[in-house]
Amino acid sequence: MVDDSALIRQVISDTFEPAGFEVGMAADGSEALASIKERPPDLIIADILMPVMDGWALCEEVRRTPATRDIPFIFLTTERDVPQRIKGLEMGADDYVCKPFSKEELLARAERVLSRSAKPRPSARKVAATADLPVKLSGHTDQIAMSDLLQLLSMNGKSGTLSLSGESVARIYFRDGAIINAETQKLKGEKALFRIMAWTSARFEFEPGLPARPVEELLSGATSTVLMEGFAHLDELRDLVERLPRRSRRMRVPSARAAELEALELTTTQRLILFTAGGRGATLGDIVDTVPEKDLDVYAAIRDLMARGLLEVMDEDAAR
Repeated sequence: MVDDSALIRQVISDTFEPAGFEVGMAADGSEALASIKERPPDLIIADILMPVMDGWALCEEVRRTPATRDIPFIFLTTERDVPQRIKGLEMGADDYVCKPFSKEELLARAERVLSRSAKPRPSARKVAATADLPVKLSGHTDQIAMSDLLQLLSMNGKSGTLSLSGESVARIYFRDGAIINAETQKLKGEKALFRIMAWTSARFEFEPGLPARPVEELLSGATSTVLMEGFAHLDELRDLVERLPRRSRRMRVPSARAAELEALELTTTQRLILFTAGGRGATLGDIVDTVPEKDLDVYAAIRDLMARGLLEVMDEDAAR
């Protein structure tokens, strides 16, 4: 545990030691690096903003050194800006937890990261570097995490179709390792890809080669960047979803506010949400699926509309 706050270090120690962990502590990255090289740990949790050597520099050095590059790394910080999260993931961090944090959540995330790293399978980086994928690849995300699966196909420069069956059915299309499109539940492109990445369990099969029909290329740019944006998107989305009604609840525009909508300053996304809900209502799930923007943007707009009294949850009786 690396943090310049003695209090935070003690909180972490008090959380992990009763769960059976041995906890080593350091006040900055330089102090931690010396201990890590002497006795590599199973997991590193580090703050970002620290004197002498910050968390960015520590993570970079850990990933650069062959003896430590595979140690799971979690950033712990007050930084909530998405670009900073993406930077952490680009540097090789496995997760990102913001202060103030729940001790139970941090412990659960740490155990999840350790569980992934302890599975008897090589990492996506090692597989990509040492061997070609079989002609056909199939399995379950219980054996290989969704994130590793997508990176594996990307790093091997594969072209083909990844078919998945989880919360629904889906397809992700690759060309020379780049994800060019994704489809699920009538969704396409980035919105569909991020929705698929949120699935906790799915069966998959990769069919190499060009698909039978032409595929519209709705995604561009480096696949690693797209995936990191997706993971940052999911982190923000989880927090937001917990504060909003469940997907099955119906929502509508209050009749008392309908007449003033034209005069209000609203974003295009907000107007699409209000149009979809209307006065008769629509389920939150239908609204999120209908509006083409990414789920995070739609949920954020719904939250703002509810706060302004322009969108309300219908009573169960009225919904029926």
